[in-house]
Amino acid sequence: PKEKTMTHDPIVIRNTLIVDLVYKDIKRRIIKGELLPDSKLSIRVLCEYYKISDTPLKQALNRLISEHLVVALPRRGMRVNSFSQKDIHEAIEARTMIELFAVPAAIASIRKNNQLIKQLEDNISEDERLINEVSDLNSYTEIAQRELEVSQSFHLLIVKSLNNDTILDTYLNLLNHRYLYYQIGKDKTAQARASLSEHKTILDRLKAGDEEGVKNAILLHLKAREYDVNSARRN
Repeated sequence: PKEKTMTHDPIVIRNTLIVDLVYKDIKRRIIKGELLPDSKLSIRVLCEYYKISDTPLKQALNRLISEHLVVALPRRGMRVNSFSQKDIHEAIEARTMIELFAVPAAIASIRKNNQLIKQLEDNISEDERLINEVSDLNSYTEIAQRELEVSQSFHLLIVKSLNNDTILDTYLNLLNHRYLYYQIGKDKTAQARASLSEHKTILDRLKAGDEEGVKNAILLHLKAREYDVNSARRN
């Protein structure tokens, strides 16, 4: 029989690309501080700015709502989210619970094979390379975004040892406070170097199979990152 060929609706593909491009650009503008916390996001103004209809725009904004970077308020439209100190504390607290819960699974995984150790070592090497590649991480550049992703992946590797997609999805939704480093951070390069050093300590404790040592290192690390954000907010 004649083989069927796959076809794609060009309109669907084009709309998908538009949504993705608009989503990324609004996200970039929020993180860089061009769209300030609590500022109103007018559908009409944004449609005119991007020269698109409201359907792909709303789809892009809904993605940002799911990431908690944008909030939809009844009868008040959409606004850029403003993370309060309470929001940050609760996110860090929830992250701490999940990461500490994942430690025994991570150590059990390492005892079976060294794959996780190799992944974490590669992660640290890449993070160190990116930090050394640029003298200033305060600006939201492609390298800075990549460094942030690599740094966060260190934690994701540990959480993934649980092999629990529900917990992983919950954890991923807790990470959006990290973008505050670029909105209000005073010395992201110093913070990145401190974070990298703390990751090395966590890895050393994992290699030793020291469950309590890993947990203590994670606790100190997350408390330090919360302090960084809150200190910057006060200055």
